[in-house]
Amino acid sequence: MRYALFLGCFIPVRLPHLEAVSRRVLPRLGVELSDIDGFSCCPEPVGFLTDKITGLAIAARNICLAEEAGLGILTLCNGCTYTLRQANQILKRDSALREKVNDILAETGHQFKGTVDVRHYAQVLSRDIGGIKSTVKKPLTGIRVACHPGCHILSPPETMGFDDPLNPTVLDSMVEALGATPVDWDKKTGCCGWTLTNYDDRESANRLLGEKLGAMHAAASDCSTVICPQCFYQFDTGQMLAARELKLDYRVPTLYYLQLLALAMGFSLDEAGVKQHRVRDPALEEKLGRLTV
Repeated sequence: MRYALFLGCFIPVRLPHLEAVSRRVLPRLGVELSDIDGFSCCPEPVGFLTDKITGLAIAARNICLAEEAGLGILTLCNGCTYTLRQANQILKRDSALREKVNDILAETGHQFKGTVDVRHYAQVLSRDIGGIKSTVKKPLTGIRVACHPGCHILSPPETMGFDDPLNPTVLDSMVEALGATPVDWDKKTGCCGWTLTNYDDRESANRLLGEKLGAMHAAASDCSTVICPQCFYQFDTGQMLAARELKLDYRVPTLYYLQLLALAMGFSLDEAGVKQHRVRDPALEEKLGRLTV
């Protein structure tokens, strides 16, 4: 399995430790990553809603770079997956729109052909749960995890093809493969609130985040896990900021799924990048430390 790695904007700029753990873990699962020179913003799925043709042209140019390399695209971000998969699908189906976008791309020396697919790493890994289990050296037994798949990976289901948007279970199964226990918690399918924060409505974002954290805490979660960098940022840095306003007397650390996987493979907390987090819980880290290889 060889893919063009699409990092997007957010991870390299704000969360480079998630890139680092992704590059260390995915090859151990047989996922070969190739870097493509020239990838840009996907573009961001909300910001370009009012300028469809520009958004499609930017997304199509990224896809063209992978096509020219003869590789499918592997993403680390729900938003990037949503943008690129949607553009890929639209342009494959709509010949008139494809021609219009290709007229724009001609100025850059590229032409969209629709010959490659775009996949989130979780879509790749979830198709072979046994493959994940085979890499586990340190089962996360006794760790209770609130799984938060995020919005953009779920809808629209006919485009994303990842999970049931009303009752998502794929990420739970991926957590179970590591030996951990996915908890049943309310508000699992709701938005993390990052977009509200990004568009300057922190009050609403904090209220939404507080409700989600409260539901995780009520379910006795040791931590949450996410597959999206924006969700991670909201549950980590966003939680640190919101906890002051909401006066939370508890914390729910979050881990990017590949960090959980790294820990189950036997990586240390430092090697998995957990020491870079804003919200940490000594009780969780002690619990992880007691697990034996």
